Amino acid sequence: KGLQMLADMYKNGLAPKDAVSWGFNETVTGFYSGTCAMLNQDPDALLGIADKMSADDFAVAPLPVGPSGKSYPTLGYAGWAMFANSQHKDDAWKLMATLLSPKDNLEWAKEVGVVPIHNGADQDPHFKTEQFKGWFTELSDSSKYEMVTPPTHLENLGNFVDQVAIKNFQEVLLGQKTAKDVADQWAAFLTKEQQDWMAKNKK
Repeated sequence: KGLQMLADMYKNGLAPKDAVSWGFNETVTGFYSGTCAMLNQDPDALLGIADKMSADDFAVAPLPVGPSGKSYPTLGYAGWAMFANSQHKDDAWKLMATLLSPKDNLEWAKEVGVVPIHNGADQDPHFKTEQFKGWFTELSDSSKYEMVTPPTHLENLGNFVDQVAIKNFQEVLLGQKTAKDVADQWAAFLTKEQQDWMAKNKK
């Protein structure tokens, strides 16, 4: 139903015809140029938008809830790690500890366009704005917003996300495949990938 809803929006002219092939830069440009009234993107998109638009002209809202009264935003995240055989473990840990500390993580988040990882960041003047409010609303209300993380453990997920899903979704938008056929194809692929992973990782 979700794929069909998006396809219907496209077919009914609620997105530019050439949006079928847009990537990150084109979607962000489509928003700040006024071509598109709304944009569904990650916080880092605000870096480019804030350069082109007045803060009075845009804000971030939480994802709309569906018929169940819930919404399922994708939770993006960054993690830090060091190799067990690193010859610079002390230096690596100092860098990681700095990036993860409340004060430095707050400043780092402002520079790279992410939401800080520590509670209370929404009270910082930089983040206590309409431009970030939607993300903090999603993070603070788990009864309505259930965060979804991609199954990054699946061996072929990268190819699926970067190639297969894009091509298939374009085919749905252009009426070359039905939303149901593509949804069934994706479900079969992801189910097999999960089964393969489980078989390789039996405990």
